Amino acid sequence: MVDTPLRAVPGFELRGREPELRAVLDLVDQAPATGLVVVRVGGEPGIGKTSLLAEIARRLRERHCGVLTSASDVLGKRIPYGAVVAAIRSAAVPPPLDKIRSDALAALEISVAEDSGAWFGRACDRVVRLLTELTATRPAALLIDDLDHVDDDSLALLSLVLRRVSAAPLVLITASRSAAGESLLDRVEQHAEVMRLDLAPLSGADVARIVESVLQTPVDEGLAREVQQRSDGNPFFVTEIARSLRELDLVTVDGNRARLAVSPDAIRLTRREAVLRRVAPLENDTRLVARAVAVFRRVRLDQISLLARVASLPESTVVAAFDELLRAQIVVHDDDRGYRFSHALVGEALYHEVGPAQRRHLHSLISARLLDDRAQGLPVDLLQLAWHLAESAAPGDRVAVSVLAEAAALARSSAPETAAALCGRALRLLPRNAPERSELLALQCRVLARASRPALAIEPGLAALESLAGGPERARVATAVISSLFTVGRTAEAMELADVEVARGSVPASLEAQRAVLLVYNNRHDDAVSEVARIEALPISSPAEGVIVFEHLAMLTSLLFQHDRTVEYANRALACSDGQPMLELQALSVCASITALAGLVHDASWRVRRAEELVDQVGSHGFRAERAASRVALDWLGGHWDAALDGIGRWTADVEAAQADQALGVLQAIELSIRTWRGELDVAARLAALPAPQSVNISKLYAAALAEYLVARGEVDEAYALLSGAVGTRLEAAYSCVLVARMIELDLERGRQDVALEALDRLTSVSSTRVSPWSRTTIRRVTGVVRQDVELLREAVSEAALGGLEFEKARAQLALGEVSADEVPVLVEAYTSFQRLGAHGLRRQAGNRLRTLGAKVPRARSKAPGLLTEAEENVARLVQQGMRNRDIAAALHYSPRTIEVYLSRIYAKLHVSSRLELARVLDAMQQR
Repeated sequence: MVDTPLRAVPGFELRGREPELRAVLDLVDQAPATGLVVVRVGGEPGIGKTSLLAEIARRLRERHCGVLTSASDVLGKRIPYGAVVAAIRSAAVPPPLDKIRSDALAALEISVAEDSGAWFGRACDRVVRLLTELTATRPAALLIDDLDHVDDDSLALLSLVLRRVSAAPLVLITASRSAAGESLLDRVEQHAEVMRLDLAPLSGADVARIVESVLQTPVDEGLAREVQQRSDGNPFFVTEIARSLRELDLVTVDGNRARLAVSPDAIRLTRREAVLRRVAPLENDTRLVARAVAVFRRVRLDQISLLARVASLPESTVVAAFDELLRAQIVVHDDDRGYRFSHALVGEALYHEVGPAQRRHLHSLISARLLDDRAQGLPVDLLQLAWHLAESAAPGDRVAVSVLAEAAALARSSAPETAAALCGRALRLLPRNAPERSELLALQCRVLARASRPALAIEPGLAALESLAGGPERARVATAVISSLFTVGRTAEAMELADVEVARGSVPASLEAQRAVLLVYNNRHDDAVSEVARIEALPISSPAEGVIVFEHLAMLTSLLFQHDRTVEYANRALACSDGQPMLELQALSVCASITALAGLVHDASWRVRRAEELVDQVGSHGFRAERAASRVALDWLGGHWDAALDGIGRWTADVEAAQADQALGVLQAIELSIRTWRGELDVAARLAALPAPQSVNISKLYAAALAEYLVARGEVDEAYALLSGAVGTRLEAAYSCVLVARMIELDLERGRQDVALEALDRLTSVSSTRVSPWSRTTIRRVTGVVRQDVELLREAVSEAALGGLEFEKARAQLALGEVSADEVPVLVEAYTSFQRLGAHGLRRQAGNRLRTLGAKVPRARSKAPGLLTEAEENVARLVQQGMRNRDIAAALHYSPRTIEVYLSRIYAKLHVSSRLELARVLDAMQQR
């Protein structure tokens, strides 16, 4: 069983919602200019949310828009990816897209054997491709009813997919009763235009029209007012109360107009009673069957015999009763997915009418039958069985615990959110001292870690470690907990746990290597240095462990500035992969991020290229955060700043979804650096206001970018203090050469020559240990500036060029041109580089020096010559980088309306119709 496509309530006509309908349709019209739009329709049950969504879907189909719909219920919340599957199945796609839809549905089939990262990534990619194709030539809409009941795995997938298609003309329209589904909206809000529509009670005139449609005659004011008061203007209850008044003969027609036949005080009819009256006229057997259906939530015809057992009735009686429910439109056919209640309120009223003890008994009957079928070898939906057991099992029921644990194990790779919830239900059935608890807690910890929920993985993992004996399972859980603690910034606790596990003895080499990296993060550098050789000599039990050990050693030596050994260990990690594609992707991706952030551009570049060749084979979500950080860092260091910003816009969603805080800190630091050098200080201010990265090494990279921002704002003293605090007493901190070099430049600018020379001596004392091109370029450039040494500056230019560090090369060229009057060609090249990068402050500095030397300053060139004005180019570039209209308006000091006007001009000039097309055209222009 799966979730269903959206259906209007049978016989229910949309009334009084024309303003809301127009508002949503207007947003769809604006989607080509705004990109992703999210509409959240809220309100109490029966207020008309489902009917509004159904009417929106109908109108959009009339406009030939792509429409995907899905509606969930209580049972649907227990079906992994059910909401997404239902939405994809509902789409009417042209024949060329049918294969793409089939691929997306196939990718969402739960896999038991495949790694969750690879599986989830492939599923995301297929759904992204389908949505991208659907919106290629026209807007499309994804409508999700009852967002409160959408399964957690669908929410996780949608939150990532929607952010990846945020430039497409797509409208997400959701309906929910409560804030339960708000997590999805919260995750995509910064990437979308968001509208919240809370449906209010209907007016008296609209209530009167609904009553007239039920009674098939005009009504007087008193009758309409009485119905409005009893229904509180809720259209579903208006209909049910009007129907009940008619069936109870409480309405009479007088002068061609209906009115109450009795005094209002004589009527005992509440909203709940009106709903239950829908089933009150039914025969007792039919009502019993309706109650049983309420426990199932959705029934197939091949389950009639099971339904008969639950209702304690003969099968022939159940068949007749079921047909009666269909004729009364209490139950409706739901295509090939069985039968459901015509409105969720009817099912809920019947379900709660049963009573908690009887409900539990009925769930128990269903689960017992399913267990019998399973014992006889008949096919049984394990997740459905698990749900009924969870609703009926008593504490201590070992059979229920076993099934829930089995269902969790089934779902752990492809649906980790569901698996974690199943573990939680099983744990609630077990006493505190039950021996099975440790195994369940261990599984819950590991699936939460797989689901990128490190904060939630810690507690069950620590609880499992209290009773798990030594061995492989304990080591796996300890590793998961240590990694989770590290990810959420609790490095001291991670270090403490690693020390405890190592002291217990017999831990794998991978945990020893993990602990060694933590030593650096806890400022125990000398201890870390002494650990390298010991860990390298430890026995490796498997290719997977070899990859992990040498990855950690590569990271450790990078943090210790032993970059020649970093490359060696990265190569050994790759060699340990033993030709296994997933392990090879892991070794390449993780080590690429390590060497890229060390400034080893050429080494990181080939690793990223080779990793991307493996992506289609093993799933692109595997280690996507590491590859994203690598690619962005390489574009930044290599002088492809537009590509870096584009990558940040495209990959931030993936990195956030993985809760990869270190990679997220890299993206944050690099964007802050680029925005600052480009003079986009309003955008930079928004970035600078975000919490600083907590990772020991990335926090230093961020400090360098933040200090540059403070300098640009004129807050030089604050920038200097920030740099000084980040350096460390022995220059042992990551990026210490970059930090000290900037302090020296600020000292020179403020006339503090003695302080600059003292700092330069500190830098020179460690220069022999810094072998990366980035460090060597920085040391030579700042030393050349202090000593006015032309040869050192030429060496800095050469070092940067050989290392692929385009921005650092241009900075060294500018420094050389300012020291020597004979380097005009070098200055011209620096000017051109700064112009291409958009670093206009440095470009003007190079231009002023050229004018002083009497040389010709190169003429600035437009990216879209003869097409866009400078103001239009600025707007277009920020759209290309994934910024929303409101953020562009804030950055450029325009109103959002002005940005819309600029976009309409840009679209007309470049012959495009959406943000996605605009980005593609600009990409093509930059590649010419």
